[in-house]
Amino acid sequence: MSLLSIQAGARALKHIQREGLQPHHIGSIFGASGAAKWLAIYGLDRAIFSQWLSPERLTQAQTIKLFGTSVGAFKLAAACHQDAAAGLDALSQAYIHQSFPEGVGADEIAREFVTVQAAVVGDNKIEQILNHPFLRFSCGAVRCHGGLASKNIKQQAASCAKASVKNLKGRNALADKLDRIVFHDPRQPFDLTARDGYCTETVALSADNLQPALTASGSIPVYMHGVEDIAGAGEGMYRDGGLLDYHPVPGNFWNSDELILYPHFFPHCKVGWFDKYLPWRKADPDLLDNALLISPSQEFWQQTELGRAPDRKDFVTYQKNDAERVRLWQQVADLSHALGEEFLTLSQTEDWSQVQPLR
Repeated sequence: MSLLSIQAGARALKHIQREGLQPHHIGSIFGASGAAKWLAIYGLDRAIFSQWLSPERLTQAQTIKLFGTSVGAFKLAAACHQDAAAGLDALSQAYIHQSFPEGVGADEIAREFVTVQAAVVGDNKIEQILNHPFLRFSCGAVRCHGGLASKNIKQQAASCAKASVKNLKGRNALADKLDRIVFHDPRQPFDLTARDGYCTETVALSADNLQPALTASGSIPVYMHGVEDIAGAGEGMYRDGGLLDYHPVPGNFWNSDELILYPHFFPHCKVGWFDKYLPWRKADPDLLDNALLISPSQEFWQQTELGRAPDRKDFVTYQKNDAERVRLWQQVADLSHALGEEFLTLSQTEDWSQVQPLR
């Protein structure tokens, strides 16, 4: 019985069948949006970044690009701490112990999110992220236009509703509403080509803009305040990168033939935030050609009381019994360490026979 579901794009599958999987094969690691859902793979990420990616197992000049949106960006930033395990531990606990006794509004979320931000960029952590010896952090946000850029909650909500309908027309239907902004490690230019019709810009990270960029990357419209006029990115309202790249799909914008490791809480990718309620709208496997998607199997979910990934809607469901939500989320986070242990065992035995083609 395997707790992991492992799928690979066509090129990634050929690589693994021919050469197996070792840290020196990895060129990039992706992180998906999904708020509390990340807790289901926290232990997997912890094992990858604190044990599997040990410097002695990399080539001398190797660097690994990281790209994530929303919680995917936060976890990758935490993984760039000098002590990756401690960074991811702190993020998981900060996320689990948020509390909203007065309701879940933008002001309440901003108040609670200070603790989450502090876990990732507090003290001297920004310096650690920008100076990691081999990891090159980047995160995605969007520059909004029209009603999505408004500070008025009702106008944002109305614009989201219109965007949901417009999104039914196709992937690039919102190209006049959203620009993709990739904030990246200044030591390494990020070569991107927007193949999905969206204006895409790159902005070098610095000590001045890393926290605003990271905050914007997770700033969900209606529920959270956007971030204005980020240094280096120009004037405008910046919001959740998941609006455009909910589960970032390399084929839409990423230029690299190297293997992409993609720890994910789902065995599929929803390309944009407005796609998540459309069961037929999943990323084409061709867009994940170089990716290895690693997610919890059904056997894993059967071991949890929730029977699913934690969800930010649980804040409302368990509002009158927050201790129960904390207990259930913590249980999932604790069980996720078994995913990491299984991944390390597979790496040690080099038995990748369970890897299946993405479909």
